[in-house]
Amino acid sequence: MEHNIAAYKLQYQWFVLYIKDILGKTPVDFSWKVRWRMRNDRNPLFTEIQDKYKVKEYAKARGVTSAEVYQVTDDPDTIDFGSLPNEYFIKANHGCGWNLFGKNGEFYNFKYGKDADVDVNYANCRITREECVTLCKKWLKKRYSHREWAYRNIEPMILIEESLVQKGGDFLIDYRCHTFNGVVKAVEIDSPMFKNNEGMIVDRNGKPFRLTHYKYKFPDPPHEIPGDFREIVLAAEKLGKGLDYIRVDLYNTTKGIALGEMTIYPYGGGMNIPTGCPIFDRWLGEQWVLPKPSGRGGGRRIPEGSRRLVVSPAFPCDDPKSAASCPMKMAKGDAR
Repeated sequence: MEHNIAAYKLQYQWFVLYIKDILGKTPVDFSWKVRWRMRNDRNPLFTEIQDKYKVKEYAKARGVTSAEVYQVTDDPDTIDFGSLPNEYFIKANHGCGWNLFGKNGEFYNFKYGKDADVDVNYANCRITREECVTLCKKWLKKRYSHREWAYRNIEPMILIEESLVQKGGDFLIDYRCHTFNGVVKAVEIDSPMFKNNEGMIVDRNGKPFRLTHYKYKFPDPPHEIPGDFREIVLAAEKLGKGLDYIRVDLYNTTKGIALGEMTIYPYGGGMNIPTGCPIFDRWLGEQWVLPKPSGRGGGRRIPEGSRRLVVSPAFPCDDPKSAASCPMKMAKGDAR
Protein backbone atom coordinates (compact mmCIF):
# COMPACT_ATOMS: atom_id res chain seq x y z
CA MET A 1 0.00 0.00 0.00
CA GLU A 2 2.78 2.43 0.97
CA HIS A 3 4.61 1.58 -2.27
CA ASN A 4 1.49 2.38 -4.36
CA ILE A 5 1.00 5.71 -2.57
CA ALA A 6 4.64 6.64 -3.20
CA ALA A 7 4.30 5.67 -6.89
CA TYR A 8 1.17 7.80 -7.35
CA LYS A 9 2.83 10.70 -5.56
CA LEU A 10 5.83 10.47 -7.88
CA GLN A 11 3.58 10.36 -10.96
CA TYR A 12 1.76 13.45 -9.76
CA GLN A 13 5.05 15.28 -9.12
CA TRP A 14 6.25 14.46 -12.63
CA PHE A 15 2.94 15.59 -14.15
CA VAL A 16 3.26 18.94 -12.37
CA LEU A 17 6.89 19.26 -13.50
CA TYR A 18 5.89 18.45 -17.09
CA ILE A 19 3.24 21.18 -17.08
CA LYS A 20 5.70 23.68 -15.60
CA ASP A 21 8.22 22.82 -18.32
CA ILE A 22 5.62 23.42 -21.03
CA LEU A 23 4.53 26.72 -19.49
CA GLY A 24 8.09 27.97 -19.04
CA LYS A 25 7.95 27.90 -15.25
CA THR A 26 11.19 25.93 -14.83
CA PRO A 27 14.76 27.14 -15.50
CA VAL A 28 16.46 25.99 -18.71
CA ASP A 29 19.23 24.18 -16.85
CA PHE A 30 20.79 20.74 -17.07
CA SER A 31 17.79 18.90 -15.58
CA TRP A 32 15.43 20.71 -17.96
CA LYS A 33 17.44 19.40 -20.90
CA VAL A 34 17.37 15.85 -19.53
CA ARG A 35 13.58 16.07 -19.40
CA TRP A 36 13.51 17.56 -22.92
CA ARG A 37 15.44 14.52 -24.13
CA MET A 38 13.02 12.19 -22.35
CA ARG A 39 10.09 13.74 -24.21
CA ASN A 40 11.61 14.51 -27.60
CA ASP A 41 14.74 12.56 -28.55
CA ARG A 42 14.25 9.08 -30.04
CA ASN A 43 17.80 8.36 -31.17
CA PRO A 44 17.77 4.56 -31.77
CA LEU A 45 21.34 4.33 -30.44
CA PHE A 46 19.99 5.16 -26.98
CA THR A 47 18.44 1.70 -26.65
CA GLU A 48 21.79 0.01 -27.32
CA ILE A 49 23.86 2.08 -24.92
CA GLN A 50 21.24 2.04 -22.16
CA ASP A 51 21.23 -1.78 -22.30
CA LYS A 52 23.73 -2.86 -19.64
CA TYR A 53 24.67 -5.92 -21.70
CA LYS A 54 24.88 -4.51 -25.23
CA VAL A 55 26.77 -1.41 -24.11
CA LYS A 56 29.74 -3.67 -23.37
CA GLU A 57 30.14 -4.40 -27.08
CA TYR A 58 29.72 -0.71 -27.86
CA ALA A 59 32.56 0.07 -25.44
CA LYS A 60 34.76 -2.78 -26.66
CA ALA A 61 34.51 -1.53 -30.25
CA ARG A 62 35.88 1.80 -29.02
CA GLY A 63 38.74 0.34 -27.02
CA VAL A 64 37.21 0.56 -23.55
CA THR A 65 36.95 -2.52 -21.35
CA SER A 66 34.15 -3.48 -18.94
CA ALA A 67 33.40 -6.17 -16.38
CA GLU A 68 33.55 -9.71 -17.75
CA VAL A 69 30.16 -11.37 -18.19
CA TYR A 70 29.97 -14.90 -16.77
CA GLN A 71 26.37 -15.78 -17.68
CA VAL A 72 23.37 -14.22 -19.46
CA THR A 73 19.86 -15.62 -19.28
CA ASP A 74 16.17 -14.80 -19.54
CA ASP A 75 15.35 -17.69 -17.16
CA PRO A 76 16.79 -17.17 -13.65
CA ASP A 77 16.13 -20.85 -12.82
CA THR A 78 18.97 -21.74 -15.21
CA ILE A 79 21.65 -19.71 -13.41
CA ASP A 80 24.57 -22.02 -12.66
CA PHE A 81 25.60 -20.70 -9.26
CA GLY A 82 28.09 -23.52 -8.77
CA SER A 83 30.32 -22.30 -11.61
CA LEU A 84 30.57 -18.72 -10.38
CA PRO A 85 33.61 -17.23 -8.57
CA ASN A 86 33.56 -16.10 -4.94
CA GLU A 87 32.38 -12.59 -5.84
CA TYR A 88 30.14 -11.35 -8.65
CA PHE A 89 27.19 -9.11 -9.45
CA ILE A 90 23.77 -10.12 -10.73
CA LYS A 91 22.02 -7.40 -12.71
CA ALA A 92 19.03 -6.76 -14.94
CA ASN A 93 20.11 -5.15 -18.20
CA HIS A 94 16.95 -3.06 -18.63
CA GLY A 95 16.71 -1.10 -15.40
CA CYS A 96 18.53 0.97 -12.81
CA GLY A 97 19.30 -0.11 -9.26
CA TRP A 98 18.41 -3.75 -10.01
CA ASN A 99 21.64 -5.22 -8.65
CA LEU A 100 22.55 -8.10 -6.38
CA PHE A 101 25.96 -8.92 -4.96
CA GLY A 102 27.09 -12.49 -4.61
CA LYS A 103 29.91 -13.31 -2.19
CA ASN A 104 31.01 -16.69 -0.82
CA GLY A 105 27.61 -18.26 -1.45
CA GLU A 106 25.67 -15.38 0.15
CA PHE A 107 23.49 -12.85 -1.66
CA TYR A 108 23.00 -9.16 -0.90
CA ASN A 109 20.38 -6.80 -2.31
CA PHE A 110 22.18 -3.48 -1.96
CA LYS A 111 20.25 -1.69 -4.73
CA TYR A 112 22.18 1.54 -5.42
CA GLY A 113 24.52 0.86 -2.52
CA LYS A 114 22.46 3.12 -0.24
CA ASP A 115 21.29 0.20 1.90
CA ALA A 116 24.77 -1.19 2.39
CA ASP A 117 26.41 -0.80 5.79
CA VAL A 118 30.17 -0.88 5.44
CA ASP A 119 30.72 -1.75 9.10
CA VAL A 120 28.58 -4.92 8.99
CA ASN A 121 29.55 -6.08 5.51
CA TYR A 122 26.06 -5.74 3.97
CA ALA A 123 24.52 -7.89 6.68
CA ASN A 124 21.41 -5.71 6.73
CA CYS A 125 20.55 -6.60 3.12
CA ARG A 126 21.30 -10.34 2.94
CA ILE A 127 18.80 -12.50 1.03
CA THR A 128 18.55 -16.22 0.23
CA ARG A 129 19.30 -17.83 -3.12
CA GLU A 130 15.59 -18.49 -3.60
CA GLU A 131 14.82 -14.83 -2.96
CA CYS A 132 17.56 -13.91 -5.42
CA VAL A 133 15.98 -16.01 -8.19
CA THR A 134 12.51 -14.70 -7.37
CA LEU A 135 13.70 -11.11 -7.51
CA CYS A 136 15.35 -11.70 -10.91
CA LYS A 137 12.07 -13.12 -12.25
CA LYS A 138 10.26 -10.05 -10.95
CA TRP A 139 12.70 -7.75 -12.73
CA LEU A 140 12.23 -9.56 -16.03
CA LYS A 141 8.49 -8.91 -15.90
CA LYS A 142 8.85 -5.20 -15.21
CA ARG A 143 9.41 -2.14 -17.36
CA TYR A 144 11.79 0.16 -15.57
CA SER A 145 10.28 3.52 -16.53
CA HIS A 146 7.49 4.72 -18.80
CA ARG A 147 9.05 8.18 -18.93
CA GLU A 148 12.50 7.05 -20.03
CA TRP A 149 12.04 5.97 -23.64
CA ALA A 150 15.45 4.29 -24.09
CA TYR A 151 14.45 1.44 -21.77
CA ARG A 152 11.28 0.51 -23.69
CA ASN A 153 12.80 -1.67 -26.40
CA ILE A 154 15.53 -3.38 -24.38
CA GLU A 155 15.08 -7.15 -24.34
CA PRO A 156 15.07 -8.03 -20.62
CA MET A 157 17.93 -10.27 -19.53
CA ILE A 158 19.75 -11.18 -16.35
CA LEU A 159 23.52 -10.96 -16.50
CA ILE A 160 26.07 -12.15 -13.99
CA GLU A 161 29.30 -10.23 -14.22
CA GLU A 162 32.71 -9.82 -12.66
CA SER A 163 33.16 -7.86 -9.44
CA LEU A 164 35.74 -5.24 -10.37
CA VAL A 165 38.55 -4.31 -7.97
CA GLN A 166 39.61 -0.74 -7.33
CA LYS A 167 43.17 0.03 -8.35
CA GLY A 168 45.20 0.48 -5.18
CA GLY A 169 42.67 -1.45 -3.08
CA ASP A 170 39.73 -0.20 -1.01
CA PHE A 171 36.21 0.15 -2.51
CA LEU A 172 35.29 1.11 -6.06
CA ILE A 173 35.04 4.81 -6.86
CA ASP A 174 32.70 5.93 -9.63
CA TYR A 175 33.87 8.61 -12.05
CA ARG A 176 30.73 9.97 -13.73
CA CYS A 177 31.89 11.93 -16.74
CA HIS A 178 29.46 14.50 -18.15
CA THR A 179 30.39 14.38 -21.83
CA PHE A 180 29.12 16.77 -24.51
CA ASN A 181 29.84 15.94 -28.16
CA GLY A 182 32.83 13.90 -27.10
CA VAL A 183 34.23 16.46 -24.64
CA VAL A 184 34.18 15.95 -20.87
CA LYS A 185 33.12 19.12 -19.05
CA ALA A 186 32.68 17.82 -15.49
CA VAL A 187 33.29 14.64 -13.52
CA GLU A 188 31.42 13.53 -10.42
CA ILE A 189 33.63 11.50 -8.09
CA ASP A 190 31.37 9.37 -5.94
CA SER A 191 30.85 6.02 -4.27
CA PRO A 192 28.03 4.54 -2.17
CA MET A 193 30.76 3.75 0.34
CA PHE A 194 31.73 7.40 0.92
CA LYS A 195 30.78 8.41 4.44
CA ASN A 196 27.97 11.01 4.54
CA ASN A 197 27.67 10.92 0.72
CA GLU A 198 30.70 13.21 0.47
CA GLY A 199 31.16 13.17 -3.28
CA MET A 200 32.97 15.82 -5.29
CA ILE A 201 32.65 17.35 -8.76
CA VAL A 202 35.73 18.41 -10.73
CA ASP A 203 36.66 19.67 -14.17
CA ARG A 204 38.40 17.61 -16.88
CA ASN A 205 41.76 18.38 -15.24
CA GLY A 206 40.70 17.17 -11.82
CA LYS A 207 40.27 20.60 -10.21
CA PRO A 208 37.22 20.84 -7.90
CA PHE A 209 34.42 23.21 -8.85
CA ARG A 210 33.50 25.73 -6.18
CA LEU A 211 29.73 25.84 -5.75
CA THR A 212 27.25 28.12 -4.03
CA HIS A 213 25.43 25.09 -2.64
CA TYR A 214 26.33 21.50 -1.91
CA LYS A 215 23.81 18.69 -1.56
CA TYR A 216 26.12 17.05 0.92
CA LYS A 217 29.15 18.10 2.95
CA PHE A 218 32.24 18.83 0.88
CA PRO A 219 34.87 16.13 1.62
CA ASP A 220 37.66 17.24 3.93
CA PRO A 221 40.26 16.46 2.82
CA PRO A 222 39.11 16.40 -0.83
CA HIS A 223 39.15 13.04 -2.56
CA GLU A 224 42.46 12.21 -4.18
CA ILE A 225 42.61 12.55 -7.96
CA PRO A 226 44.26 9.40 -9.40
CA GLY A 227 47.40 9.68 -11.47
CA ASP A 228 45.60 8.20 -14.46
CA PHE A 229 42.67 10.62 -14.29
CA ARG A 230 43.47 11.78 -17.82
CA GLU A 231 42.96 8.21 -19.07
CA ILE A 232 39.52 8.21 -17.44
CA VAL A 233 38.62 11.42 -19.27
CA LEU A 234 39.94 10.13 -22.60
CA ALA A 235 37.98 6.88 -22.26
CA ALA A 236 34.78 8.85 -21.62
CA GLU A 237 35.44 11.01 -24.66
CA LYS A 238 35.90 7.94 -26.86
CA LEU A 239 32.52 6.64 -25.76
CA GLY A 240 30.78 10.02 -25.95
CA LYS A 241 31.94 10.92 -29.44
CA GLY A 242 28.97 11.59 -31.73
CA LEU A 243 26.48 12.06 -28.88
CA ASP A 244 25.21 15.52 -27.94
CA TYR A 245 25.32 14.41 -24.30
CA ILE A 246 26.04 11.26 -22.35
CA ARG A 247 27.15 10.54 -18.81
CA VAL A 248 29.86 7.90 -18.91
CA ASP A 249 30.43 6.10 -15.60
CA LEU A 250 33.92 4.65 -15.31
CA TYR A 251 36.03 2.83 -12.73
CA ASN A 252 39.78 2.86 -12.19
CA THR A 253 40.43 -0.85 -11.67
CA THR A 254 43.25 -3.38 -11.46
CA LYS A 255 42.45 -4.30 -15.09
CA GLY A 256 42.54 -0.70 -16.27
CA ILE A 257 39.87 1.95 -16.88
CA ALA A 258 36.58 0.05 -17.09
CA LEU A 259 33.07 1.10 -18.07
CA GLY A 260 30.34 0.83 -15.48
CA GLU A 261 27.47 2.11 -17.60
CA MET A 262 26.40 4.90 -19.92
CA THR A 263 23.52 7.01 -18.66
CA ILE A 264 21.04 8.64 -21.04
CA TYR A 265 18.83 10.32 -18.43
CA PRO A 266 20.92 11.22 -15.33
CA TYR A 267 18.88 11.19 -12.14
CA GLY A 268 15.72 10.78 -14.22
CA GLY A 269 15.66 14.51 -14.99
CA GLY A 270 14.77 15.49 -11.44
CA MET A 271 15.11 19.09 -10.33
CA ASN A 272 18.38 20.54 -9.03
CA ILE A 273 20.76 18.08 -10.64
CA PRO A 274 23.54 17.19 -10.58
CA THR A 275 24.77 19.50 -7.80
CA GLY A 276 21.95 21.63 -6.43
CA CYS A 277 24.00 24.76 -7.16
CA PRO A 278 21.67 26.64 -9.54
CA ILE A 279 24.51 28.53 -11.23
CA PHE A 280 26.59 25.43 -11.88
CA ASP A 281 23.61 23.35 -13.00
CA ARG A 282 22.65 26.15 -15.42
CA TRP A 283 26.23 26.33 -16.71
CA LEU A 284 26.38 22.56 -17.22
CA GLY A 285 23.11 22.69 -19.15
CA GLU A 286 24.55 25.38 -21.42
CA GLN A 287 27.25 22.95 -22.53
CA TRP A 288 24.50 20.80 -24.06
CA VAL A 289 23.38 21.72 -27.57
CA LEU A 290 20.11 19.89 -28.13
CA PRO A 291 19.23 18.25 -31.46
CA LYS A 292 15.97 18.74 -33.30
CA PRO A 293 13.05 16.86 -31.68
CA SER A 294 12.40 13.36 -32.98
CA GLY A 295 9.67 12.33 -30.53
CA ARG A 296 6.10 13.46 -29.94
CA GLY A 297 6.39 14.58 -26.35
CA GLY A 298 6.24 18.31 -26.94
CA GLY A 299 7.73 20.98 -24.76
CA ARG A 300 8.67 24.61 -25.00
CA ARG A 301 11.47 25.64 -27.31
CA ILE A 302 14.72 26.93 -25.87
CA PRO A 303 14.45 30.72 -25.85
CA GLU A 304 16.42 32.44 -28.60
CA GLY A 305 19.18 34.72 -27.33
CA SER A 306 18.88 33.34 -23.82
CA ARG A 307 21.53 34.41 -21.37
CA ARG A 308 24.42 32.00 -21.20
CA LEU A 309 26.89 31.39 -18.41
CA VAL A 310 30.47 32.42 -18.83
CA VAL A 311 32.92 30.92 -16.38
CA SER A 312 35.27 33.38 -14.74
CA PRO A 313 39.06 32.74 -14.73
CA ALA A 314 38.82 31.74 -11.06
CA PHE A 315 36.65 28.76 -11.95
CA PRO A 316 37.24 25.97 -11.06
CA CYS A 317 38.40 26.64 -7.54
CA ASP A 318 42.14 26.66 -6.87
CA ASP A 319 41.52 26.04 -3.18
CA PRO A 320 39.02 23.14 -2.86
CA LYS A 321 38.45 23.95 0.82
CA SER A 322 37.29 27.46 0.06
CA ALA A 323 33.62 27.13 -0.88
CA ALA A 324 32.24 30.38 0.49
CA SER A 325 31.26 31.73 -2.90
CA CYS A 326 30.83 30.68 -6.49
CA PRO A 327 33.08 32.61 -8.90
CA MET A 328 30.66 32.16 -11.79
CA LYS A 329 28.92 35.10 -13.39
CA MET A 330 26.09 35.66 -15.81
CA ALA A 331 26.96 37.18 -19.17
CA LYS A 332 25.87 37.28 -22.78
CA GLY A 333 27.57 34.92 -25.22
CA ASP A 334 28.51 31.28 -25.38
CA ALA A 335 29.57 29.19 -22.42
CA ARG A 336 33.25 28.38 -22.36
